[in-house]
Amino acid sequence: MERRQVPRTSERGSRSEQRSRTVHSILAAAMAITAREGIVGLSMSTIAEDAGVSRQTLYKYFADVDAVLVALSDMGNAGIADLAEQIDLKADPREALGLFVAAVLGSVASGHPSPQAFTSALPASAREAMRVHEVEAQELVIGLLRRGCETHVFRGDLDPVVDGRFIYGATFAAAEMALEPDMDTDALCAHVTDDLLRMVEVR
Repeated sequence: MERRQVPRTSERGSRSEQRSRTVHSILAAAMAITAREGIVGLSMSTIAEDAGVSRQTLYKYFADVDAVLVALSDMGNAGIADLAEQIDLKADPREALGLFVAAVLGSVASGHPSPQAFTSALPASAREAMRVHEVEAQELVIGLLRRGCETHVFRGDLDPVVDGRFIYGATFAAAEMALEPDMDTDALCAHVTDDLLRMVEVR
């Protein structure tokens, strides 16, 4: 009986790395298309073309556009976890707020659609996961506002829940400007952060 040859560890590693690179290229292509044309521009043909892979290869990794959107949603959820860790390391709530604004504007500028647009485009089975992602992002802002009030950096009359959700919505609304041609994202980020701090800081 002929024995099957087991791939060496290095070969398995190479395949895993190749798979990761291909998936990354596909998701990057999906974000680029979204930045140019919105979610309506996504199709398996346009994603494959932008990613530089055949449609056959694309279908090997993703069954349809919905599956690509779900993968992008999962990326967003992982990004929120990373952002939460970074915010926790910021002793100054003002710096934490600036970090949140920079993360949102940078994400939208790089092609991530807004949560509202993204949620409406997701298949029903994935919408709940995206809503959880939105709530977690809002909780980040609520938490840093609460910390700012407790340390007397932010005004004591703020309602962290109400004002936190307002700041979350205002930040994503401002982020739409990051998509405008020739927009300086760093300058926009500084302007939005300054405006929000004027609203919440003790004066």
